[in-house]
Amino acid sequence: MQFSDLHIHSAYSDGLMWPREIAEMASQNNVKCISITDHDTIDSQYKINELSRQFGINIIPGIELSTEYNDTELHLLGYFINIHNAELQQVLSLIKDSRVKRIKDIIQKLNNLDIDISYSDIIHEGSTLGRPHIAKILVSKGYVSNTKEAFTQYLTKGKPAYVDRYKIYYKDALKLINNCNGISVLAHPGEIRKGIHLKETVKELKVYGLNGIEVFHPAHSSTQVNDYYNLSKKYSLVISGGSDYHGSHNNTVSTIGTYGLDENLTNKFLKLNFFNR
Repeated sequence: MQFSDLHIHSAYSDGLMWPREIAEMASQNNVKCISITDHDTIDSQYKINELSRQFGINIIPGIELSTEYNDTELHLLGYFINIHNAELQQVLSLIKDSRVKRIKDIIQKLNNLDIDISYSDIIHEGSTLGRPHIAKILVSKGYVSNTKEAFTQYLTKGKPAYVDRYKIYYKDALKLINNCNGISVLAHPGEIRKGIHLKETVKELKVYGLNGIEVFHPAHSSTQVNDYYNLSKKYSLVISGGSDYHGSHNNTVSTIGTYGLDENLTNKFLKLNFFNR
């Protein structure tokens, strides 16, 4: 197990476990430092101080923002963010409203396909609603055999119930994280769409405030880890890493702490905390 795991999702977005369960698993796995980085929401962050004291682990405030970059979706992780920042709360409220509209539009498309599903079926599935929640309902109602089938038949781009998602511009996201006294990290670069030149992208993102790269991630091969590590060093960017854990039903290979940072890299990362500068 790694000393820290800085990329974990809770049931407040598209994970299966609540923050208390995550903290308990991290403690059982002897992981000393974690960050819950839910998609476009900070609802889990109001519980981390209590959980940190209860389980004796360091929990860094975090978020994962979906952004638009040259017609490509880039995910940016924000750490040490001030969750009480008014600008952050305003932006997340806008994103939340857009997600609700998207969910309702998808449901309407499914209804047009004679699939009996309603918004009331979805609203209890999490605070940050997304396609995984709809997929779960489609499985429970017997329209598909598993969530993968739900996506391949209905919910991916080009399929009959797909609706595009609102995303903030990457420059605005980097500025927002900085305005919240946070540290911005490019999430899982190995999953960025092919055709994007990573080195040039990183150079551009750094101009607008990028602080780091997620080097260690389950989707990265050993060659990619080496490349991203060297890229981080080349551009003086902090190294980050995590399991991207969503819950055992979604991810049977890795668990909390199987990917992340060792103690030395964790200490370097912690020194970036605004309040310790």
